[in-house]
Amino acid sequence: MGDVPLRGTVRGVSKAFTRESDDVPEPAVRRLGVAVPEPNYMTPAGAEAARRELAADRDVAGLGASVTIEDASGRRTRYRLVGALEADARRGLVFWQSPLAEALWEARVGDTITLPRGGEAEVVAIDYE
Repeated sequence: MGDVPLRGTVRGVSKAFTRESDDVPEPAVRRLGVAVPEPNYMTPAGAEAARRELAADRDVAGLGASVTIEDASGRRTRYRLVGALEADARRGLVFWQSPLAEALWEARVGDTITLPRGGEAEVVAIDYE
């Protein structure tokens, strides 16, 4: 029969006997030696911590603020600026990067905001629960 090169076969066989975790690539982003998962979403616990930290100026609308607005017809609507995982438009929980939240962001009581779908509204209350 003679000598038959076994390189391709050996490589293929040896690969079959390795652990799956041997081929897991290193995470691309590391902070302080700890891998950061991708994508990096804000969890409800992280949103709560951010609310406490970012709510230093309670007179300005920011993450975690409940903002009540009044339109020209006198109708009042209350929105809360929240993270992506908490957002629920039917309950007035608005993702902080949405067009409506951007209109409310950094507003103060008495400010007039332009609503994303047209029209204006006055900010009548801001509170952090």
